[in-house]
Amino acid sequence: MHCPTCGNPATHEQQFCRSCGMSLEPVGKLVARHSSSPAEVQKRIDRAEAEKIIVSRMFNWIMWGMLIMGIGIVMVMVNKSFDIGRWFKLLSSCVALGGAGIAAAGVLNSMRQGVQLSGRRSPIEIAPTLEPATLTEGKTLPTNEFPDAPPSITERTTKLISRGESATDKRR
Repeated sequence: MHCPTCGNPATHEQQFCRSCGMSLEPVGKLVARHSSSPAEVQKRIDRAEAEKIIVSRMFNWIMWGMLIMGIGIVMVMVNKSFDIGRWFKLLSSCVALGGAGIAAAGVLNSMRQGVQLSGRRSPIEIAPTLEPATLTEGKTLPTNEFPDAPPSITERTTKLISRGESATDKRR
């Protein structure tokens, strides 16, 4: 895919052109719609529905966790007002912490399902396969996808600073 404004190459995942800054999201959707087979379109629709289900479950877990945590907090407040006993204080603290744990479990579970849905491996799965010597045996890291990418904005400033430092070093 190419940017319709400046003609520079871009990927379907890019939201903005790296050269001119044009929004590429609608262009990417049009290209994907017209270049995809019906099976690929159905796969994207299924994936979007699966993502909606995952998000819905996550919010349900968070809602139940917050409700349980609220009950625990109310129990703590009641115990402070009426001094029911130490066992009630312990129980109310456990209920509040349990609610926070349920909400956190819902978020973490949805993150795990999202990683599985994307088809990517999690860092835990990748770590055992990496050997310490793989990056030191002359292998290079992957290069930038766009070799003609514009230089960094601060590159010129860095060069000027290094030139200025060398001039001050000579004066000493």
